[in-house]
Amino acid sequence: MGKMLSQYLLSLFIAFSSFAAAQTCTSLTIPVNIEAQTAHITIPEPVDQSALTAFFVNLSTHSIDYPNTIINGTRQLKAQYKIAGKLCTPKNVKPNGTLEFATHGVAFTHAWWEVDGDNSEFNYAAKAVASGHSIFYYDRLGTGFSSLPDGIQEVQSTVQVEIAHALVQYLRQGKTGHKFGKLIGVGHSFGSVITVGVTVKYPKDFDDVVLTGFAIGDPVAPFVGAASFGAAIASEAIPTLNTPSSYVVPGTISSYQANFLQYPNYDPAVIAAQFKIRGTATLGEFTTLTTPVAPATDFTGRVLVVTGITDSFFCGGNCAEKINGTTPPNLVAGLYPATSNFSSYVPLNTGHGINVHFSAPTTYDIIEKWIGA
Repeated sequence: MGKMLSQYLLSLFIAFSSFAAAQTCTSLTIPVNIEAQTAHITIPEPVDQSALTAFFVNLSTHSIDYPNTIINGTRQLKAQYKIAGKLCTPKNVKPNGTLEFATHGVAFTHAWWEVDGDNSEFNYAAKAVASGHSIFYYDRLGTGFSSLPDGIQEVQSTVQVEIAHALVQYLRQGKTGHKFGKLIGVGHSFGSVITVGVTVKYPKDFDDVVLTGFAIGDPVAPFVGAASFGAAIASEAIPTLNTPSSYVVPGTISSYQANFLQYPNYDPAVIAAQFKIRGTATLGEFTTLTTPVAPATDFTGRVLVVTGITDSFFCGGNCAEKINGTTPPNLVAGLYPATSNFSSYVPLNTGHGINVHFSAPTTYDIIEKWIGA
């Protein structure tokens, strides 16, 4: 088991370490101390795949609020974790420049921000640096090289919000040796949920935010996402992992397609490589998935929402639908009543996983121009 785990981590390390010569990248392991109010979830670790499947059947049943049936109050968590991250800056980085703080979503790791390697058009981090920005991106708690604690009681959305906040403070205090003048929160999917959560609780952490793979208002979409996730016990689907049965991954490349892709607008070879290094998620995260989403009444920065036209997780497959006259991406404006500017972009021929579609280079251009200098 130890040898296989080492092989899996080596594949992540290769992706973690390589980058283009036009930028300077540093891998970091950052200790974070957090206090968070967590949900007391009253389910055991799944005893087998059938028990896990039953959890997702219940979670995807539209007529019941399954999370509410298995949460019995809250607990106060105080813990220290190690978070693996990567800071990439332009070769001649200027002081007080712009830093993008990027948080990935469910079924991914930090590698979501550097898809297909150094010179790939799908590599978001490289595009950010080429645009004159620095970027910090990391393995969320419960993924990759970061700590892998209890997947039910600890790895939850509120904990992820506190970790993101702690990392932002670490960066703002210049502990990496760089001082940044502006911090832009960039999220994808669950990473956008976490970013929203930060703007709610810590409205001064980010100057502006970019929420990709995110929308609100479609009551069916979360159930579509849960039903099509095809969850498998991570350690059984990827034998090199040694995680509890509360850690899950998409079990097949077909479920990966159903959740993240719009056929045929992607490169199958890129998808196969991404599927091979797919990241874990936990039952604690799925149970508390939308907990951080609330009006960020004190956040005054700009907000950009970028969501693929056929996003399944947040639009149920149709982000052009109208809910009370407004599309789900534009409904996000309701979460930000004090924003200085709200805008959205919906790339065509694109599903939930915007970074792996052929539309990605154009999407990246729009995001980086929006962020500005």
